[in-house]
Amino acid sequence: MAVPAVLAVAAAGWFARGPLADAADWAGTRAADAATVIHGWATELRDMASALPEGPADEALSTGVSGSALLALGDQPGSCAFALASVSAEGELAFTLLPQSLLGVVPGYGEFTLAEALAFEDADLVALTITNVLGVRVDRVLSLVPGSLAAALPAQVATDLPVPLFVESGDGIVEVLAAGPQSVDRYSVERLLVEMGAGNSFEWLQRQGAAWAGVLGAVAADPAVADRLAEGMLSGGPEVAALLKAVAAATDAPVGSLPVEQVATAGGAALVLSADAVDGFVAVRLGHLLLRPGERPRVEVLNGNGQIGATRLVAEAVVRRGFQVVRTENADRFDYASTVVVAQGQDALGAAREVAGVVGAGSVYLEEASPSVVVDVSIIVGLDIPAGEA
Repeated sequence: MAVPAVLAVAAAGWFARGPLADAADWAGTRAADAATVIHGWATELRDMASALPEGPADEALSTGVSGSALLALGDQPGSCAFALASVSAEGELAFTLLPQSLLGVVPGYGEFTLAEALAFEDADLVALTITNVLGVRVDRVLSLVPGSLAAALPAQVATDLPVPLFVESGDGIVEVLAAGPQSVDRYSVERLLVEMGAGNSFEWLQRQGAAWAGVLGAVAADPAVADRLAEGMLSGGPEVAALLKAVAAATDAPVGSLPVEQVATAGGAALVLSADAVDGFVAVRLGHLLLRPGERPRVEVLNGNGQIGATRLVAEAVVRRGFQVVRTENADRFDYASTVVVAQGQDALGAAREVAGVVGAGSVYLEEASPSVVVDVSIIVGLDIPAGEA
């Protein structure tokens, strides 16, 4: 079966700036109505956004319903690791590596890596970014501070490193761990996950795969390891532990990585999803977690009120409804009294109306003269969505 090419997530400009000037008067007429909802809108949106993943989550990590849990190790860029454990309703299990240098649109921030998303906020933002990039649910988040993974493991862990770990020292580059089957101490397992070493990102991914496989092997040998890993969660710990035990016990749940390619950025090398392979990969391994079938409508969220963080809640709300945020920037001005939703052409009207329902916009503005070719729906966040309530 042919794998359709993934849509490019290009941060291109909005082509409809001129005609949108006409939207100013239209938006102004809604100012009075907006005043009646300005105090409660953001609170309702936050509650809705936070509640959406909880609906399936309580059921998802029990029997007969699909579910997922993000494992996030570390607390800063350059020394973190991410993986997604998942189970389908039919009991198919998977453990997927998520490169910390994976580049994507972080909702409310712009194009950054997963590691940078962790630095901006926490592991929950990493989970939201994964949902935005892949279109899949992340039902639970297991955040592991440095040292907590090692503390949960036995003293020695069996691993099989496909490539050695080299690090730079005062004497040059030295080998710390050799390739091949071996027993390593638990602190070295955590080190393999969070330290890139002197090699490249792909070698790091291979070592991470071996280290996570060692962790799952330890869980299979002693299920209490999973309980110790999840014991610090405020909610959902038993479900996450049960999922890890199931993945560890499965013989047909190999550790795999997202299909990625390396690109050069201003901040150094990063990884991006491989357009030729990602759709097929997600369909096979994570298809049961997809928020909506088919291509997701592409959305840009523009700050039209000048408040820092104004786009964050809006971006989260639409992502959790199955839209893909491909651009987060400032609008052409900061005096929009009310939030404006724009359909980029007739074909996008249905998606725009759905977005309007999510953000509480009473109407949809249609861009017919020169609709964007990279965005289906534009949201200009107005003063009726105060960032202070986030």
